[in-house]
Amino acid sequence: MKYKFSFLIYLLAFILQTTVLNHFGIFQMSPNVILCLVVIFSFLYEGYHGIIYGLVFGLVSDICFAEIIGVAPLCYFTVALICIEMKRYLYKDSRISVTIVISIGTIVYALLYWSAYRMLGMSADFLYVMEKEAILLIYHIILTLAIYQMINRSVIRHSGDRYMYRGNLQEARSLNRS
Repeated sequence: MKYKFSFLIYLLAFILQTTVLNHFGIFQMSPNVILCLVVIFSFLYEGYHGIIYGLVFGLVSDICFAEIIGVAPLCYFTVALICIEMKRYLYKDSRISVTIVISIGTIVYALLYWSAYRMLGMSADFLYVMEKEAILLIYHIILTLAIYQMINRSVIRHSGDRYMYRGNLQEARSLNRS
């Protein structure tokens, strides 16, 4: 995927997250669409779309809405690195894998965000934050699976063929020989 196209997706998600989705929250919680995109782009695509745009839009959201600048980009960066590493162990074409990755990404993001704010002197009760994160986790799983369904065919060319390696049969054959 081209970086221009993924930039437009992130920009649209940022605009939707900061305007429309705030009015459609469940239990006064709105999803973090940027986090969902960081997980999807880091897990499904080759390249550094998740890292780069996670840093950029995390910084923009911190500048616009946060008390402390730099916490969200750091959290997005860490989540993207974890997702890139999980790409080695999980199948891209499995909804279960995507559910596992977004669950871990949401939990890691929440723990990092809470601990960074806690170290910087902001007080928030850990159990209160985790209670809210349980609701957000379900919201993120549903949203990520919906986004995954929309882009699955464009990312994974042979989603039904488990013997294909990145869509290149020649590359898969060479792996079997070694």
